[in-house]
Amino acid sequence: MSIEKSPHDWFFKMIFSQKQNVESFLEIFLPQLYECIIPNSLKLSDTEKFSKKYKKFFLDLAFDCKLKDKEGNTIDGQIYIVFEHKSYPDKHTPSQISFYKSVMMEEDERLSRPYRPVIPIVFYHGEKSWNIPTDIPQQFNTLGNLEKYLHSLSYILFDVSKVDESFLIEKIYLNACLISGVFTLKNIFKDLKYLRPVLEKLILDDVKDCLYIIIDYTVIVKKDLETIEKILEEIGGEEKMMTLTEKWKMEGLKKGMEEGLQQGLQQGLQQGQILDAQDSIIEILEAKFDFVSEDLKNKVKSINDLTVLKDLRKRAVKVNSIEEFISILKEKQE
Repeated sequence: MSIEKSPHDWFFKMIFSQKQNVESFLEIFLPQLYECIIPNSLKLSDTEKFSKKYKKFFLDLAFDCKLKDKEGNTIDGQIYIVFEHKSYPDKHTPSQISFYKSVMMEEDERLSRPYRPVIPIVFYHGEKSWNIPTDIPQQFNTLGNLEKYLHSLSYILFDVSKVDESFLIEKIYLNACLISGVFTLKNIFKDLKYLRPVLEKLILDDVKDCLYIIIDYTVIVKKDLETIEKILEEIGGEEKMMTLTEKWKMEGLKKGMEEGLQQGLQQGLQQGQILDAQDSIIEILEAKFDFVSEDLKNKVKSINDLTVLKDLRKRAVKVNSIEEFISILKEKQE
């Protein structure tokens, strides 16, 4: 993903691919949903999914998690976040969500496990009002008993334009990076002066990584590096600005406007995919054969090549014994 071609997507994934930011987002903005989630159970899911009926496709962001049912039991679930930043609502969003949920059902069937709850969240960043139903049956009021046969879909809409700025400023101490990211998305099409409060907070809290992400995104979208530098100088003083500028240059962030600025996100997402692929292999083997030795688990977790892990995950589904998988694993390691 290139920041130059898709700056909004790039920025959103830079902020929301971090599970601590997603957990804070749920806690602050969707407290009723957060009450159903086991704290610290979020894990970034592999963003490449397959269906038996369709070719592979790429989703936005998904996090596996543990959920609490009404009786307090723990069950597996998933939070699926769709980022819509177009200037108008995308009419295909419901079918996109439905297709993804169908693929998740196929995955559950393949692994012989109960269907997991998939909770879709649409993060809307557009300029026009969202006019697509969030609950498909709500379109009809005359179907009576036929309503239960209608294609069913519901999702949570988070429209950033509806969030009060004073609320964001009030909550920024809870997670400066997340709130600053939401604040930036809300105000990115306005005058740059609106970003001053979040930039000031990030400098005061010394949250450099998030500060650089916001700077890169803002400069790419607004094409106004001079104003951003001026604001930073006013906030942090000349000495602080020099430190930031040197750090920026050292990490290639200015140059990255032309080449490779997406490297940080790619590395973060790839690491999450690697960990998820390792865990998935072990979970598949445990589901099929009940027991996986610690030695075999350690060998799987020692592999950091995502291509190899994806192939091993497919093989794990097909093998007939642990010994067969161990043999395949040895071949890969050699």
